[in-house]
Amino acid sequence: MVAALKKLTGDDLVGRFSAWWDGREYVPSGDAESEDTEAAPVEADIPEIKKKPANTDALSPAASRIAAIETVWGEGRFGPGSAEIEARLTDSLGAMENGSEDQFGVINSDPATVRHIMGVTGGTPVISEWRVPCAGRFREEFPDFEMMNGDLDRPPFQAESLKLMFSQDAFAYSDHKSGLAVRVFRSLKPGGQWVILDTLRGTSTGRLAPAFASSWSEPQLVDSHEIAEICEGAGFELVSDEDDLTGDVVHAARQSFDRFGQDLSARLAGKLEQVNKVVYMQELGWEAESWKWRQRALAGELLQVKMWKFRRPAE
Repeated sequence: MVAALKKLTGDDLVGRFSAWWDGREYVPSGDAESEDTEAAPVEADIPEIKKKPANTDALSPAASRIAAIETVWGEGRFGPGSAEIEARLTDSLGAMENGSEDQFGVINSDPATVRHIMGVTGGTPVISEWRVPCAGRFREEFPDFEMMNGDLDRPPFQAESLKLMFSQDAFAYSDHKSGLAVRVFRSLKPGGQWVILDTLRGTSTGRLAPAFASSWSEPQLVDSHEIAEICEGAGFELVSDEDDLTGDVVHAARQSFDRFGQDLSARLAGKLEQVNKVVYMQELGWEAESWKWRQRALAGELLQVKMWKFRRPAE
């Protein structure tokens, strides 16, 4: 992994990232004492280096952030994904009667998941994305489909326009969760369904490390019974009981990090030469640090990942 980063970024940034990754103090390359430095845990603090990329075709800072995330998880992914997770999602979806004439909504997901839902349902996506860099990646991937920027709590879908809604960690990052549920209810046609995949507080008690926060926002987690209460309070009916995907997410995350060093030079090869190096390395460090802690929290049941299906009653 370090050799691949060296080709991309140069010795200094690689040295800083490698030192953090291995849990030791950073010592500039060429320092004679570097090999004798005693290992010590350090925070994921990759100092900013004010140096503009020489490549005139360099990606913007926003696009460089997304490139770093996709380097970890794979092209089109903003988080752990696997065939097992997609299979569980498929079980909660159904083909749309009118094919591409029917629309489904997407909140807070990623391009790879949207493509999977399109394949399963045959419908056309309408994407609401509150994270500006992620919205840019969606526009790049789906230039022919409707893409909207809006507050996560108030996704700007048209009333009664959708047959299906899929949200991923929308409750985890929403400030006004009941407002989110009401907006989704209004967006669905009578009989329309909402599939929710979300991160929750687990059954164990303990303090989450500050590094658990994503680079987008600080999570504001609820537990599973609160999800049901909020959705039923907005008028939804529960179609299927919660389905626990925690083990699948932990497995997918571990697989991605196991492959990370081996695949780095191959993943997103065209983009890696154009990234804003400082932004790319900072985002890469933050993502790795966050998920290093998040995997432990998921495995220790401080966190859980679950999926539900709700329906707007037919009128």
